[in-house]
This record gives sequence, structure tokens and C-alpha cells, in this order.
Amino acid sequence: MEEWNDKNSAVYVYKKIVEAYKGPLAGKIIEVLAEHGELTEDELAEKVGADEAEVRRVIWVLASEGLIVSKKVVNETGWITFYWQLPLDQVDGLVLGLYRHIIDRLEEKLRYETENIFYWCMDPNHSRLTFSEATENMFRCPVCGKTLMPYDNSELIAAIKYCISEMRKIMKDYFVEEKSEE
Repeated sequence: MEEWNDKNSAVYVYKKIVEAYKGPLAGKIIEVLAEHGELTEDELAEKVGADEAEVRRVIWVLASEGLIVSKKVVNETGWITFYWQLPLDQVDGLVLGLYRHIIDRLEEKLRYETENIFYWCMDPNHSRLTFSEATENMFRCPVCGKTLMPYDNSELIAAIKYCISEMRKIMKDYFVEEKSEE
């Protein structure tokens, strides 16, 4: 069994968060980079067993958010090769940034849910409509034509508030933010 140490735990947490945030292929890319250090796009595609174009797309999404970094190597003919790697020395900051981003998105969703009144035809395959959308449709579902009924989103609002609260507790307990000196 592999020895459990700080690097393994950092990679595990990092992989799980990236996977939840960007999908299973992104998580697999993180896992493979952690295992092999640095790899080219082609090597990554081979090791994760996915289409090169899809791996390239996910790599660039991860890189654009600073979740992976590259080293650019130019050979004697001018051919450029990128070697991708994990910035393990920055994992705490990256995870903290992801938490902040997720909390911001949850707060946006909470605002949307609390600032709107919703109506629904009660069909789980159909979307809820805001009050203004419902009035535009004369309180009829635009998909099935059934009468739209008021939708109680209080449980969803409570769940979002709970998630935000729990994430803030985790941030407070596990991340020490540097305070600027005044």
C-alpha cells in the first residue's frame, strides 16, 4: 500500500475538488500528473485513455484557472512542446481559490432564488419559470401547456445557505489567510 503523506493527501484533496468542479477527466489528469511529474498533451491523453482533443481542451481549461502549469520547450527546429505539471507548492492557495469561487457561485444562486418567485407545471422534466416568465406564458407551461403553480423553493434556499455556511467553516478551520498590516 502506498505510504500516506502530505503530498498524497494534497493531491487527493486537489483531485477531488478539481473533479467535482471540472469533471472526471480533469480529476484523472490531476492524478496522472501527480504520479508522473510532467507530461506532454499526447502522453497525458495516452495515460488517461481519452481522445487527444478532449484532453487538450480540459488541459487548457485547467491551465486558464491556474490549476495546472506548463513548461514550454522549443527544440532546435523551433517546434514548441508544452510539459504539463501540477503546482503542488501552490495547492493550498489553489484550493482556497476554488472554495472562494464556489462560494461566490452559491451566493449568486442564493440571490437568484431569494429575489424571484417561481412557477412550475409539476413535471420533473420541465424547468421552473420566474414570475415574469410565467406571466409572459399566461401561467401555462411552454412545454406541456399545463397550468403553472407557485413553486416553494424554501428547501433549496436552506440547502444553499447550509452549503455556504459549511464551506466557510472549512475555510476558517483549514486556511489561514494573511492579513495586511495597517
